[in-house]
Parts: sequence; C-alpha cells; structure tokens
Amino acid sequence: MQKYALIYLLVMMLAACQGQPGKGELYVYTDAQGNLVSIEKPEETKSAESDGKAPILMLDQPLEDYRPSGEIDQELEDKERDRFITYVDESGELVSRQLDMVAEKNAQRSAAPDYAEISGGEFLETYRTIRQDCCRHLLEQAIELSSGAEILITFDRDSPVMLGDEPLKAQVLKLAEDVSTLDLRAFIRKQDYVAAQLLWLDDDGRPLLLIDQPFNRKYPETWYRYGYLQGTLPREPGQRHLVVFLPYLQEQPSTDGLQAVLKGELLLSAQ
Repeated sequence: MQKYALIYLLVMMLAACQGQPGKGELYVYTDAQGNLVSIEKPEETKSAESDGKAPILMLDQPLEDYRPSGEIDQELEDKERDRFITYVDESGELVSRQLDMVAEKNAQRSAAPDYAEISGGEFLETYRTIRQDCCRHLLEQAIELSSGAEILITFDRDSPVMLGDEPLKAQVLKLAEDVSTLDLRAFIRKQDYVAAQLLWLDDDGRPLLLIDQPFNRKYPETWYRYGYLQGTLPREPGQRHLVVFLPYLQEQPSTDGLQAVLKGELLLSAQ
C-alpha cells in the first residue's frame, strides 16, 4: 500500500507542476563582455497593459519583485540598443561590435523596395494566332503542380514545341484544384533571360487566355543571388493547364532592354 501511495503522490506532484503555465516572456542576450543575460517580463504585466487596466499582483508574487510594465519596456529597448555580435574575422581574430537593433528595425521599415516596377505593375494580355489544338499533344506529359510546390522550368534545344506556323518551345503544367496564385521568376544572367509568355488552357486543352508580359517587378543582382524578373498571376475559374512558351525562334532584344534567349530557367511557384 505504501508503494501505491508513493506513486499516487508523485503523479499528483507532476500534475501540479504541469498545471502552472509560464508566467511571462523571457528575453536572453549577450552583453559586451560575452555574459548571457536574461530578463523576464511577467505575463500579468503584459495582459494588464493590453487591457488598459491597472496591473493585478498575484498572491504568489512578492510585492518587492513587482516592476511596472513601462520600466521593463524601457529596459528592453535600452538593451536592444546595447547589443553586441561576435564573429571570427578573416584573420582568425574574435571580433565583437555593437549592434543597435532599434536603428536596424527602423531602417528596415523605412527602406525603399529593392525592386523596380515594370509594365505598370500588372501583366499584359496579348493576341497571337494560336491553333485550338496547339498543346493537346503535350497534356499527357504535363507535370501536376499543387499549392505550396514549385518547379524549375528549363528550355533547351530538346524542349517540346507547340503546333502552329512556328515550332515554339513550350512546357505544360497541370494545376491542382487548390492552386489560386502563381509566382513566376526569370533569372537574369548578365543581360540575358528567357522572355516567356503564358497561355492558359481549359480542362480539354483549349486556349483561354494569352499573357504577353507576365513580369511586373525587376530585382537587381546582389553578391548572393542573380538578378531576376518576377510576376504574380491569379488563377481564374476554368483555367486548368498552363503553357509556358518562348514566342521567338532566335535570340533577340526584349522590350525591357534585356536580351531574350532560347536557353535558361524559370522558377514557377504555386500558392
């Protein structure tokens, strides 16, 4: 009986510990000397502040330990301005420098977008003579794209072609029912990129809508990435398949000042 009583007592103690939620937020940072410092912001102070009411002291919170929320917020802001980052430089030396997080956040909020708007910020519809059966032979090899997935579309000399007066290189995708938006990116290598057009098809492969310029933003090249063009396209009811194709047979100047080429990659993401 004593054995079972002891087990029961341990279970009750464990339940009591689990029944006490965390009392607040814990902020941890490293000071200039490399010491790890922790500041706890009580949950009672936070909830009282959001309700616009006076803070309520819990019975298990000693009065001398209570700190007004304004004092804690000010201390946290001061610590944000007094942070340090430590790293090893190219000579192998350990370097520590100050980092003003408040200034960093303000700079990020006020920074201008790192892209340039093109095409008035919207995609353009266009007209071209296209056969009704231009892409039906491609439907069997269409790759299905579901929401949250992405695919890298590559054009080369072995790419399939559309039926028509000109053998235009094309790739066909079948969109899952849960896809509502598409994000298309064309990578710029020096001043070259694949200037693709888009053709929406219905469930039977009949053309519905031709989009001439699917890009509305241009991102410059940085030290860690290529430059690229980006466009976001909504999916309308009845649009089942998407044909991504090159509307030219040889390299040529594009309308945006870049060079349209026959070989390159596009990244298509679905949401």
